[in-house]
Amino acid sequence: MTTPTHFGTVLAHFTSRIHRSKNRQLSIPAAAQQQLGLERRADNHIILVSIRAAGQGRWNHHYFKLTHDNEFAIPTDVAHLSAGDEVEVKVHRIIEDAPVAASARGGAGVLRALVAQPRAGWREDGSARLDEYLREEG
Repeated sequence: MTTPTHFGTVLAHFTSRIHRSKNRQLSIPAAAQQQLGLERRADNHIILVSIRAAGQGRWNHHYFKLTHDNEFAIPTDVAHLSAGDEVEVKVHRIIEDAPVAASARGGAGVLRALVAQPRAGWREDGSARLDEYLREEG
């Protein structure tokens, strides 16, 4: 079961200007960072936001990976926004970016476990004697 996304929940609402020299990067203002409890960190969070031109237009909903400095890049599918534009942002959700522990029983772990099991009657010499095995069966 999936958790529904509630765009009605707004954790922070701010305006900011798209950087002219940082490839469509947008900084979260310091007041909004404090309100959200964001700190500068290497493996920063993922956020769900609604974004549009300041005070007008359709809201675009996106997940963004924050940089170390709590910035994110405006995606190319939001083509009507460009460097220097003032944008309005609503932050709906913050997701901590944490590494996923590798499962020993999922995916490749299952295959490794199967290969490690001894099998009666299986050749132990790989394909070194393939021709001899074929002659023995015929």
